[in-house]
Amino acid sequence: MPDPLDPTALDLGSDPELGRLLAAHPDIEPLRFRDGERLVVEGEDSQDLYILLKGALVVEKALPDGTQRPLAHLECRPQAPVIVGEMAYFGTQRRTATVRAVGSCQALHLKPSHLDAIMAGFPGLTRILCRQFTTRLSEANQELRDLRARFDLAASLRMVQPGEVLLRSGEPAHTLFQLTLGAIRVDAGGTSRLLHAEDLPDGFLGLEAFLRGTPHPFTATVEEPSFLAVIEAGRREAFLRSYPALVLGVLQSRTRT
Repeated sequence: MPDPLDPTALDLGSDPELGRLLAAHPDIEPLRFRDGERLVVEGEDSQDLYILLKGALVVEKALPDGTQRPLAHLECRPQAPVIVGEMAYFGTQRRTATVRAVGSCQALHLKPSHLDAIMAGFPGLTRILCRQFTTRLSEANQELRDLRARFDLAASLRMVQPGEVLLRSGEPAHTLFQLTLGAIRVDAGGTSRLLHAEDLPDGFLGLEAFLRGTPHPFTATVEEPSFLAVIEAGRREAFLRSYPALVLGVLQSRTRT
């Protein structure tokens, strides 16, 4: 647990706003954190935030194997206090990372209401907050772009006329088709079947071969005007991420048979 500090003993540097902030809001807690003590814990829904006055912090994110991956190193500099956990002001998300002390640190412990006070009467600290908000939003946007890329199937849409062969038996499964309207005739081993979207797993044609990277076991020909989404093999990983239950069901069914 961090130790409380006497406000009069704090080194507030040359930032006059910090002294005025403490004088105006005596409920702000000055604390000393020992090496390794955590200010913020990943997964918690607390709304506490901190202004680092002295020392350094490391921001870490948990990996699936239980280890911690360092994301950032924060260090207090003259006239540039570091504000930690400011996204708690919005109060809508759990903590996305852990912040812990590196060596001995001094920090002010604030609540979201104190952020309102800062933005109302402390322009210097507000500028720091705005810069940090901008950085966090930029990082969040990049994460969303990365996430979207992981799930983006990059599917093209086609209207296909009768007689066009979509898949040929024995050819590599480089393409996956999703039938939404129309009908497809499938020929394999001397048998022929007419299939509509409802006859296929989520409308996907040639799904197992596409997932396993094996040749198609049948030939598929368009029987009537059909509307199809076309997904290329390069988006296989995105497909796995987008349809995990469907993929697992198809592979398990094959294993059982």
